[in-house]
Amino acid sequence: MLKQLVMFGYSLVFILTIILSSGFLNIILPYSKTIQNLGEISVKWQYFTEHKDDYNAIFLGPSTTYFGVVPKLFDEYMTTEGKNVKSFNFGISGANVAEIDFYLQKILELKPANLKWIFLDCSVDLFTNYGATSAQEIYWHTPGKTLENFKLILESSIDSWPVKVSYLSANFQSFIYRWLGLGQFANLWQEKILNIDLSNPDPLAKVSEDKLLQESGYYAIDWQQKAEKWQTLFRANGLNTYLKNLKKEQLKLADSDSEFNTSSTIYGVQMMRNITAKIKQFRQNNNKVEAIFFIPPLLEIDSNFSALYKAYKSGYIETLFNFNVPNKFTNLYEVNRRIDSAHLNHQGAQEFTLLLASEFKQHLNNSEEKLVSSIK
Repeated sequence: MLKQLVMFGYSLVFILTIILSSGFLNIILPYSKTIQNLGEISVKWQYFTEHKDDYNAIFLGPSTTYFGVVPKLFDEYMTTEGKNVKSFNFGISGANVAEIDFYLQKILELKPANLKWIFLDCSVDLFTNYGATSAQEIYWHTPGKTLENFKLILESSIDSWPVKVSYLSANFQSFIYRWLGLGQFANLWQEKILNIDLSNPDPLAKVSEDKLLQESGYYAIDWQQKAEKWQTLFRANGLNTYLKNLKKEQLKLADSDSEFNTSSTIYGVQMMRNITAKIKQFRQNNNKVEAIFFIPPLLEIDSNFSALYKAYKSGYIETLFNFNVPNKFTNLYEVNRRIDSAHLNHQGAQEFTLLLASEFKQHLNNSEEKLVSSIK
């Protein structure tokens, strides 16, 4: 019995040694600064790091940004209005706010010399997309970011404990994979031994890297191989539901005195505070950077905007452009402008980009007027 306990003790020591050694090696020899094996994220990151000083504006958000904002068109519009803007779309398909916050920090650490405006689409206010073992989730689960998520999850006042436990479990699993380097080892095994191309895990979603970079990070869903199948499924299975939800929201907004609904309070508010705090800290180092939050043309059923609304009403967010108003931006919600209920097609993206640029132009004009008034 004693011998078995001693062997068990040695086994525990061995396992703990492996875990601690792997973790410390990952700290000493961290993931490459050039993001590996994350498809379009890797392509965008490598290009942006090499051209970071060429841009003074960046769009950061989930797929609604990636597929919805056309930088070239945005810049052309601003040029016609006498504003010098060169922008880059760093939209990440499937990203949640915690992941966006992580990449915001990485972008700021690059210290882009000419960065003036960061446009943020934070419509996905979750801590994880439950794909805990995916390379995308593993990559951003650093010790600091994971601990920050744990704190916010535990402080949540509206989630039940089963929901909290599921969030904590998913985040911990992603962290363990990163801590032990399993994500890196899995990539090495699949690429070198099994000869699998990890750059585009979904063959139907394969994009042209040249086209992606030519468009400054934007890539229309229409250009993907799966676009036709995607839209056919939407029209066959989701169109009636979309039209019903659209009608409900139009009627609700027509009866409301305000387009903002702040009745819900969720942990996303604190995440908005964290994001703006990072940008303000960056600004203190003689970097005049402004955070501009925006809500793309989505129905409430496709996302929860309560955190953004409350953060804006509470003063944590200074500027918020809201396109979540079907009665005002009717064209953007028409079926022929959409690939599905949550995403615009190329035509819709172009129209949305011009509306976003117009709103931004008005914002700049108002800011200039306030500055002139303060000087007088």
